[in-house]
Amino acid sequence: MKKIQVILAVVVALVMASCVKFKTEATVDVEVIKDGKSVGAGTVVYKFSDPGLGEGTTIYRSNATGSVVTDAAGLAHFDLKSPDDFDPSQVGGVEIEDTKTFFFCTYDKEDKRNGFIAVSLKTGDKKTVKLEIKDNEEEK
Repeated sequence: MKKIQVILAVVVALVMASCVKFKTEATVDVEVIKDGKSVGAGTVVYKFSDPGLGEGTTIYRSNATGSVVTDAAGLAHFDLKSPDDFDPSQVGGVEIEDTKTFFFCTYDKEDKRNGFIAVSLKTGDKKTVKLEIKDNEEEK
């Protein structure tokens, strides 16, 4: 009897897995600029998902859900995928559209946020956004 239950559980799991499609749901190219010019290669851009708390999660870069280093053109390319970033776009043959807010940030050597942009994305979006790095002023 236990053997039948185990086999049945495996079959149900396989059927459920075949009904959900996990894939790249949206893409974002973050162009990083400072003083009106591209920063070039080597700047790390951090991605944060908004769990409903707003940009407060971006205070600490350890809360980031991903990061990408800019290329020679100063672009950081993010593929936002399901199930990590979005809910699956298709479950059981039914199309589902999901909209979420993502934050992209850069940090200075003291781990203070010096660049920030919020982006609202829905399933299928392909966006390019500009993130401007500003010098953090010393507290007086």
